[in-house]
Amino acid sequence: MIHFFNPDHETAVLNASKHYHPPTQVAKMQADLAFLPAWYAFDGDFVFMEKPLPDGFLFSLEPLNFQVLPVSPHDFTEKQEAFQHSILDLWGISPQSVHFFEELNKSDNLSLAIPPWKEEYRFLGSRFASQKLLSRLLDRIPEVEPDIFPLFFPDIEKIEQANQQSPEPLLVKSPHSSSGRGLLRLLPGKLTQSERQIIGGMLKKQGEVSIEKLLNKQLDFSMQFENTVAGDTRFLGYSIFQTNLRGAYEKSSLDTQSCLEKQISHRIENDLLVKTRTILSELIHEMYANAYHGIIGVDLLVYKTIDANRLHPCVEINMRKTMGYLAFRLAEKYLHPDSHGDFFIDYNRNPTVTGQKHDQFQKLYPLIFENGRIRSGYLSLCPIKEDTNYRAYVIIKERSKKYLV
Repeated sequence: MIHFFNPDHETAVLNASKHYHPPTQVAKMQADLAFLPAWYAFDGDFVFMEKPLPDGFLFSLEPLNFQVLPVSPHDFTEKQEAFQHSILDLWGISPQSVHFFEELNKSDNLSLAIPPWKEEYRFLGSRFASQKLLSRLLDRIPEVEPDIFPLFFPDIEKIEQANQQSPEPLLVKSPHSSSGRGLLRLLPGKLTQSERQIIGGMLKKQGEVSIEKLLNKQLDFSMQFENTVAGDTRFLGYSIFQTNLRGAYEKSSLDTQSCLEKQISHRIENDLLVKTRTILSELIHEMYANAYHGIIGVDLLVYKTIDANRLHPCVEINMRKTMGYLAFRLAEKYLHPDSHGDFFIDYNRNPTVTGQKHDQFQKLYPLIFENGRIRSGYLSLCPIKEDTNYRAYVIIKERSKKYLV
């Protein structure tokens, strides 16, 4: 299997063109973190990279018995027979990503098995689908408060009217968005000129936006599912993650599944968590299994009201790989059982700063491997080069020790 990282998947789906080109900064993220799928891939798989890995990077991973290799367009040309009929696994399926590999098939006379783009994915990967699934969850889980339900608006004047009538802050979301993009917080009252401009841009691009109550969030987490080729929907595991004030992803916890479940159950009843997981699996199967085979991540959160913690069982559905799925697989494959830690993504405008932080972290958190797993320390999951802006890394600690980051 050949894996491919295309983090601008939602925007590519919205654009709908097979000739879509991501913005410069997103393209840089894709290039800097192109090797990331290697950490959720299976032994013997490959990761497609347009540029080769630096000498020595794979050698540094030998203590992990790392069995995933990069593959480039040059390899397709030189070793054509080795990759004939290989299955392609995309971070997310979009018209642009499918077209890119169809062109590679033609130019290199390959027969890669490319997942097809289906027009129904446009709905299934949007907040419209999340709203539909949430509606069905509300019918089946009485413990969930109905006032979390989002409503869609196509008109800025009606949005302003809703905001003026709201006793509490609201959150505006674009139907196709991820990683903190397409979010806007509103204080009750008239919209400012800046808010009108932002919402107007969302409406111009996407036609509608959703409005929902801004919640007093206590914990972000996700449930990872897989729709198999055999037609089953399987629950894979939990991921606990953290975002910044703008909603952009920052980090995920790396730990055993039992420890992650205890952290979630510390805030809400475990019976409610298990019931939600079971019903989510059933509903995902009903909505997605006939159309899509692959990973689905559902984001949930625990929020605080005046009298209790409450569960939001479907903030959004990600019909693709996610950083939460990567963290789940990374912990499963490479985390020492006596250790835990965090997986981070960060950005530095100046690549020199990236290199300096990398060197500093290597000294602060020396890396220790044991029995093919990471026991403690800092490890960059992708190579750090002179022009690297985006860094993906882990800091692991033994349970008896504490590191301050």
